[in-house]
Amino acid sequence: MKAIIFGAGKISRGFISQLLYLAGWEIVYVDLNVPLLEQLRARGRFTVHVMGAEEKNTLVEGYRCLSLHDIQGIAGELEDADVIFTSVGGKNLVSLGATIAAALTECYQRNTRLDALNIITCENWKDPARVLSESISKSLSAEHAVLFKARTGVAQAVVMRSAVDPTPEMLQLDPLVVPVQDFWELPVDADNLCGTRPAIPGIVFQDNFAGFLERKIFTYNTGNATIAYLGYLKQLYSLAEAANDPFIVSVLESVYAETNTALARRHNCSLEEQTAFSEQAKRKYQDYAIIDDVRRHAADPLRKLGPDDRLIGAARLVGEYNLPLDGIATSIAAALYFDNPEDELALKLQELRETSGIDHILKTVCHIPTDGVLAASIREKITLLINSGIIRHD
Repeated sequence: MKAIIFGAGKISRGFISQLLYLAGWEIVYVDLNVPLLEQLRARGRFTVHVMGAEEKNTLVEGYRCLSLHDIQGIAGELEDADVIFTSVGGKNLVSLGATIAAALTECYQRNTRLDALNIITCENWKDPARVLSESISKSLSAEHAVLFKARTGVAQAVVMRSAVDPTPEMLQLDPLVVPVQDFWELPVDADNLCGTRPAIPGIVFQDNFAGFLERKIFTYNTGNATIAYLGYLKQLYSLAEAANDPFIVSVLESVYAETNTALARRHNCSLEEQTAFSEQAKRKYQDYAIIDDVRRHAADPLRKLGPDDRLIGAARLVGEYNLPLDGIATSIAAALYFDNPEDELALKLQELRETSGIDHILKTVCHIPTDGVLAASIREKITLLINSGIIRHD
């Protein structure tokens, strides 16, 4: 069994590759980063370091590497590949689609790609499978687009394992090492697969993927944002340190009390099941073995304050059921004051706040009515955070 992985970064090597290698699959990396490809070829192996469970470390070897520009080489590997994974960054999916289409065209013209093929996107992006599938289809001839649609599944995965930067000590032992969280499940949209499902332990074929994805975003991403923004304001460095801070824990538990109830009602799952899901998320963020900077998780605040994203989207869901907004409003209040000087978008948010005011941001970025219940609750929580010294300026 053969898998092609587009992208050879931390998630590709530190999660997808480990699952494939342990299952005995043949692995082919395709990337644009020439120095990384040369290093992978020269060393011929790398370590996946499972933080806090080093007995599960895996030495991955026996792989091959190709340049993204090598269309003939990619086409040759595609002839008998069983599955493709992508982890290239969402903004690169459209251009990747053109590359995959060019390689598929070679296969279709030679009539060497007859079996079903599944492409699984592992991207932190909105509708990545749709974006990639449409890009591939548009880059194919009409005849080949029909073949692609008939023979290929393009499905989204949700990556819930963290991969972080290695320490200098780790890099001395292995410059390609990837430190990862001890988490082993990769949920994949079952409905968009084609033919036989790839037999890879750890992949969970998820029915009703849209519902699962909303539960994941408003549990994991919402909790992560709560911890990161409050952790930044409290001048805490690591995500785990912030996630174990008593005040932040109290806010997080309030957030989950609100979102768990709303999500359980929306998706007809038991409150006990959804609560267990949120406890799993909290344990992940509280794990001191994962050393990760809160500023990285708080980055890009304008997007994360968008109307459908992890904070406002969660608040709107909670509001639909007329549930309390105390926790999620506190999270939003903290996000509005993220001003990391090294983050260009945080500085833009700061400028908006200082020149136009909070209500302007709520109206133009968050798209919520400034005379509504949520806006009033956010303003109340801003005052609370200022009075408690967590927000140190206004």
